[in-house]
Amino acid sequence: MKDLTKGSIFKTLITYSAPIVLGDLLQASYSSIDALWVGRLIGADALAAISSSGPIMFLIVSLVIGISIATVIMVGQAFGMGDMKFLEKILVNSYMTIFLLCLLLSVLSVVFSGAILKFINTPEAIRADAQKFIVIIFAGMIFMFSFNWFSGVLRGLGDSKTPFMLLIISIILNIILAPVLITGAFGLFPRLGIAGSALATVISQLITTVYAFIYLARKNVLLNIFKWKYEFDLTIVKKMFIIGVPVSLQMVINALSAIIIVSFVNKFGPDVIAAYGIGMRVDSFSFMPAMSLGSSVSAMVAQHIGAEKSDKIPKIMFNAMLISLGFAVFFYIPVNLFPTQIASIFTAHAPVGYALKTYFRIDSPTYFAYAIMFAIQGVIRGAGDTIPLTVFSFISLIIFRAGIVWGLVSLTHLNQAGIWTGMVISIYIGMIISFWYYKTGKWREKAMLKIKKIPGSPSHEESYDK
Repeated sequence: MKDLTKGSIFKTLITYSAPIVLGDLLQASYSSIDALWVGRLIGADALAAISSSGPIMFLIVSLVIGISIATVIMVGQAFGMGDMKFLEKILVNSYMTIFLLCLLLSVLSVVFSGAILKFINTPEAIRADAQKFIVIIFAGMIFMFSFNWFSGVLRGLGDSKTPFMLLIISIILNIILAPVLITGAFGLFPRLGIAGSALATVISQLITTVYAFIYLARKNVLLNIFKWKYEFDLTIVKKMFIIGVPVSLQMVINALSAIIIVSFVNKFGPDVIAAYGIGMRVDSFSFMPAMSLGSSVSAMVAQHIGAEKSDKIPKIMFNAMLISLGFAVFFYIPVNLFPTQIASIFTAHAPVGYALKTYFRIDSPTYFAYAIMFAIQGVIRGAGDTIPLTVFSFISLIIFRAGIVWGLVSLTHLNQAGIWTGMVISIYIGMIISFWYYKTGKWREKAMLKIKKIPGSPSHEESYDK
């Protein structure tokens, strides 16, 4: 556990966020490893299949991720207040809630995956492979979220190094297992094709999750799930949903936006679908540092608010923004100089490389907008003021993005270039709206009011001594 309210803000931000940035970059490599092995070992159509299934997986994950983020925020605030009893209640109730949600969503996603793929215009030639990939991934959804829950809790407690080390283990397992299960190498397994890629991800997450349970139980009694007293506290669960549901809705909006985009992309055939899939995976390496720094900002802001040191928050945001912009420049240059070379890593199919070149030329300016926006939203989210961000996402990613993309594709001759242009415009609209809300200062007023009403906090009138 680490107090993030003490010492140099810049140094704390760097030391705390570095493992998160590296870890999330490695996390992004999960999908890239899948794409690399599938594209190289199976072919461009199989690569298009997993690209087409990506937004659906993002949508299902989004329904649960809000509770995970709410847990980080509440853990950070409880730790900032020094209330360990309340902290333990948060851990127990958040894990039980996530476990039950995962079971429900796993069943629903497996049952309705085929209908959803058909609804978003997935070409029939790749639909069977896309469904196979989705079904296996979501059958093992509970392992992914158990691992992410542990990582989020540790980050809320100021420990960003342990999740990084656990993630390295998972990535190494995935790198080893994917080609073996895809090709049936060494005669140890049957040739599973695209199913092998999905199964490699699930198995690596399963092994890492079991190891995390055992390792953390020995390291910290507070994290020993075998010694918890499993009792639902409806007041705490309600608070988690109050904070988490708007976050999930924001992520769902992002996912629906991605589904809308991929439904347009699907109309242009497997080559453009594959190029979009590669582009999104490469983009994720650019977005991920900004997202990770935004998460770091949220954890730091939560602790600062809990400790009543909110005057340092603008400096936290400014430092995160500068670092994120540095990452944006770092990724912007190579994707514009070497687009065909990047495409060749995933597939030797030349039309995919040509389509990817156009994608990067138009899309890459979004890197700078994300760098600024995620730092701002990290502050607002860390304050627990999550509803406005949901509204802003709906405005920018559904109303503006869907409308602009539809207009550019339907009313001009830009074709797929119209899709990429609409994506850029909508992100900059979201950045501007987020900055406007930050300047109003309403998030700070709400945070100070909420901290007095957190169930179980020292200032709350209700006692939790049961």
